[in-house]
Amino acid sequence: MIFYNNQLMSGDVKARLFVVSNPSKFKRFEDHEAGIFIQLHELIEQAKELGEDPIALIEEYLEVIYNDGTSTEEIASFLLETDKMQTALWTLKESWDKMDDSLPTDSLMYGGMDKEDAVQLYSETTLRSYLEALALFKNE
Repeated sequence: MIFYNNQLMSGDVKARLFVVSNPSKFKRFEDHEAGIFIQLHELIEQAKELGEDPIALIEEYLEVIYNDGTSTEEIASFLLETDKMQTALWTLKESWDKMDDSLPTDSLMYGGMDKEDAVQLYSETTLRSYLEALALFKNE
């Protein structure tokens, strides 16, 4: 199941960063954050399988220097702790704090997208496209 909620993920950039696969609907921010961390692992592994260098991609898109190890866990942990990612996660947490549970999750009043479009966006996400979105992210 793809977890998508227009209140939490208004717009394409937020959708790219925050849509994740999970067997059930998230009930709180911390669970959603864990889902994002798992997705980062998967995107890094996928990039490696495609012959890309995840470290070089992170350095290029986020303009940071990477000095940690080469394991997927170390790369994902580094990425999670970058300033850009922390800003994005803080924005997501604020959205969770303001979320109105009485509204349907697919309500377009928040500037979101149709569920089908979100699923397609999720299925097309690569580490490169994720980092592109993260580099474009602005705290609103």
